[in-house]
Amino acid sequence: MAAPGYGKRSAPGQLPRKRSDFEHLPPREASVAAHIDRLPDGAAIDTKTLARELPAYGQQAVRSALNALSRAGHLRRMRETVGEGRTQWVYRTYFSRTARDDAWWGAFLREGTPPGEAPGTEREPGRARPGPGPGLRLSGRTPSRSTGRPLSRPG
Repeated sequence: MAAPGYGKRSAPGQLPRKRSDFEHLPPREASVAAHIDRLPDGAAIDTKTLARELPAYGQQAVRSALNALSRAGHLRRMRETVGEGRTQWVYRTYFSRTARDDAWWGAFLREGTPPGEAPGTEREPGRARPGPGPGLRLSGRTPSRSTGRPLSRPG
């Protein structure tokens, strides 16, 4: 489990789990997505932890899979500040077994509720067009702590 307040957060309004949830993804991405989907909320889903839990894949393979899941609309990371009177940045990671489009993720992350819904209401969404969220997806542009330059090129 991740530290309290961190780790996996499930997006609301997902369809019930079924075998075909990730069949539209390549095998590696489908395997990583299925593993994340089975984890409870609050579970650590960083690259190092997932690479330890999935021995078939190394850290770079897991990072690439997470980037692909973000582009496919299943995963979003949002950077925000925490703490009073100081600037400390953390990433909040949201996962959905139902693929969501950029507009859905953007509205959900801004408002805290799915688009078009009042807080506390449930609906059964259809499949959305997959795509990356502007500025909200994992990118290969994570800067190196020592140089400040990107560690890898975006995928």
